[in-house]
Amino acid sequence: MGHQVKFYQLRCIETEDSGEDETWVDFRGGRVWGRGDVSKGDVINVNNGPFTLSNSGADVVSVWEHDTLDPNDHLGDFHISPAVSGRGEQVAVFRGDDAHYTLTYEVRPDNW
Repeated sequence: MGHQVKFYQLRCIETEDSGEDETWVDFRGGRVWGRGDVSKGDVINVNNGPFTLSNSGADVVSVWEHDTLDPNDHLGDFHISPAVSGRGEQVAVFRGDDAHYTLTYEVRPDNW
């Protein structure tokens, strides 16, 4: 039996830049939200999915921040595991480059 993931909310606890970030979220290298302006304290309804999880273990969600002064900032990766299937909403944490973001998601069986 396979599994699927759905992404719910992106929360900004601390921006990478002073002021707004231009943030986006990728899943397996494809954009699932953004690029949008995000400020400290913002909660964004991503509401994207479900996406089928692979059997290869390559199910990585990443958060990025666009930067005109230097290369785009990678705020972190999180591996989505089918082991949390059916356990309700989960929280992925991204702490790269002095930023702090969380992304809520849920994994369920394919028949979602």
